[in-house]
Amino acid sequence: MPRVPRVEGRSAEETRLAIEAFLKNSRQPALLEPGEELLAIGSDNFSLDVRGERLTLQAWDRTRNLARRVTGIKQSTPARLEMVVERFARREGTVFLVDLGRRAGSDLGRRSERLVFRERFRLFLRRQFPEWNLAELSAEPNLQFSLSPAFPRAFLKHGQHGWAAIACPPEGDAAAVVSFGLIWLSYLRARERRVTVEGLALYVPGGREQAAALRLLCLNGTAARFELFAYTEQDFIVGVDPRDHGNLDTRLEPSKGPEPRVPRGPEFPEALLEARVRAEIETLDADLRHEPVYGQVPAFAGGDRGILDLLAVDRAGRLAVVELKASADLHLPLQALDYWIRVKWHLDRGEFGAYGYFPGIELRPEPPRILLVSPCLEFHPSSEIILQYYSPAIDVERIGLAVEWRKGLQVMFRLLGAEPPR
Repeated sequence: MPRVPRVEGRSAEETRLAIEAFLKNSRQPALLEPGEELLAIGSDNFSLDVRGERLTLQAWDRTRNLARRVTGIKQSTPARLEMVVERFARREGTVFLVDLGRRAGSDLGRRSERLVFRERFRLFLRRQFPEWNLAELSAEPNLQFSLSPAFPRAFLKHGQHGWAAIACPPEGDAAAVVSFGLIWLSYLRARERRVTVEGLALYVPGGREQAAALRLLCLNGTAARFELFAYTEQDFIVGVDPRDHGNLDTRLEPSKGPEPRVPRGPEFPEALLEARVRAEIETLDADLRHEPVYGQVPAFAGGDRGILDLLAVDRAGRLAVVELKASADLHLPLQALDYWIRVKWHLDRGEFGAYGYFPGIELRPEPPRILLVSPCLEFHPSSEIILQYYSPAIDVERIGLAVEWRKGLQVMFRLLGAEPPR
């Protein structure tokens, strides 16, 4: 087998000096071999050894020991050093030194972490679907269809049957994976016309499955099958029954009165939109009472979600969850569902009246309505896709406002459920 050539004319000693210079100027150095986890570099776990024209790089941690012969430097920037190495059987490979303290190096590190988790996800699927063909596995972005690289996705086939699958990485948003999963499921159903894509399998880190479980409980089980799995650090997989996750991270404080918030200026469009909706809530729906209108009730244990919630009541005593967003947000439909779940929880237990909310109004026991309110050009294109999977028992309406909503509310369209705009 032919000898692996050096990429450039540097001697082994010159290559060593270039590597040491990169490390000296790095803020947070790490070693990256494609397909492997990042290995942080320090003075006590990295060595370079020159013997004649042979330069050997070695790095280690508690679980790994990587040794490669460096045959040359292919490319060098302040954020990364691309080295050509000799691997097993004299095959040429690539290893990177990256500076995670610089943006370009950090981006490369994140992509490496995504690829590593993608391969873990491959193992999950082979265990759960041993007789199925893994037709597609990707951790690449697809901006046209709003598919995030943060959540690896897969397509499994068995004859004329298929499943969509998606996974949340250990540090990812275990609730957001549901939104991206529904988009992926809808995408595959539109693309794979000859295959019946039966459902969606979701994988989330163990101990953080509640948010996804609660959302799945509110989806339409006849529109698709949904399976939820939790994985551990040791890659054990367990099935999760969403019905076992009824304890909510919600609390209801005694009412202090529905005092409106004061908008803080044009740089806070959500606050301005909230103030405008409070003042003209009957423009959204003539059946809604002008007051009382409450904000962020009940409260989320997780804190600010970036979306403002209002709770109103109509003249018949039925509650209405009003979700406001001044700019496009892919997660609006399911974040509204999170709030709806908590409002219904407290309503079912008769807690609103007991805590002083809606004084003198007899609240009806039926589930609240959901009103999604945004400027008409700011609804995310995926909203209709996600709403298609809402349970039919949940009344939801999209209300699109005119562009000049800051001067006064004007409703441009009302859409029930997943009804497409005309």
